[in-house]
Amino acid sequence: MSEVFDIRQEVPGFEAAPGIIPEMSEEIRQTLARVILDETVEIVTHNRRAQVRYDGLNEGAFAELFRPLVDVLALDPSVDKPPLRVSIDRASKLGMVPSQKAIYERTTLSKIQSNLGFRPKFRFQDWMKADYVLAGKRLAHIVGGRPTRFDIQAAGKGEFSNLGDFPTVDEVKGRFGRLAIFHELIGYPSCRGWVDDDYMDWSAAFYRQNPDATITARNLDNVSAAGLGPSRQAIYSNYGSLSKFQDLSRQHYETVTESESFDREQRVMDAIELSQHEPTLSDAIAEFDQPKDQSRILQISAQFRLARHFITDATPSELRDMSLIKSPDVFTRHCMNKASGSLRAADVEAVALAFGVFDDLWPMYRFQEVRLRLVM
Repeated sequence: MSEVFDIRQEVPGFEAAPGIIPEMSEEIRQTLARVILDETVEIVTHNRRAQVRYDGLNEGAFAELFRPLVDVLALDPSVDKPPLRVSIDRASKLGMVPSQKAIYERTTLSKIQSNLGFRPKFRFQDWMKADYVLAGKRLAHIVGGRPTRFDIQAAGKGEFSNLGDFPTVDEVKGRFGRLAIFHELIGYPSCRGWVDDDYMDWSAAFYRQNPDATITARNLDNVSAAGLGPSRQAIYSNYGSLSKFQDLSRQHYETVTESESFDREQRVMDAIELSQHEPTLSDAIAEFDQPKDQSRILQISAQFRLARHFITDATPSELRDMSLIKSPDVFTRHCMNKASGSLRAADVEAVALAFGVFDDLWPMYRFQEVRLRLVM
């Protein structure tokens, strides 16, 4: 049985209005913070005597009505993420802040966050593609499959309180070009309009996850029913027979893996050659062994090139330290903080793609997130 929290019983005399809360002890603050953050706790709501109106407030004054939530959660806008939508909803039930509905009747959540001192662009301009993919997978879990355009639209408006911040349809399309690409990256490919390259790339993903298996008619029926791949009928229509598709797809997989191995070794050689002319890079990769640490050498070399490109006034020691950052996402955030002028995550990703080092930072083969592993 879930815990029920009635603030009138648990904290007698605590009378709050949106934006106004009484002085409280540290113990009470911690209790309220726990209740707001723990979604398993059921909050008892009480009707307010009069409808609260915000018509006379400008945007800044309205945003300040959410300050009590920031204070109760002990958030530092300079380093912490802003409160989630679900936290706003729960604090609203306690009478501490206006509801989400009140926000969208007047302004946007990002503007509220900005007025409270949080970085407004932290919301989506600072998101990596990996952040979009992770949020999309959470949404898919909530809706039980491939999110429709309407699901994404609702998520962007905050209608899934347990999801957290989510980009709008236009923001998703602006980052990925088409929703179909976004769907593919979160594990739900749309097979409509596929050509030979699409079928071959999908089959290569199947073999990566099942290297000793064969694509059978039953496999195709199962993945098609789950929205994870092409149907048996589509294979017959495009290849004439399943056996032909099996032969071509296995040949394609072997060619792709051989090519990837060759390209990877070539990039490592290029990185080592570059290090011979760049003492800072040479120092950074000196402790790594070429056959064993290929991935790390490629990542360090990629981050060195990007740091040198974006942070033009960086000292050699700063370049070395940035090159050695273990997480590419942390490296990207560091670039954005250190660069002069406005730099977005999308800018870093675009230049990484132009330099040919994107896969060295965020390795991902096509259809990687599609669940194709067979249950034996």
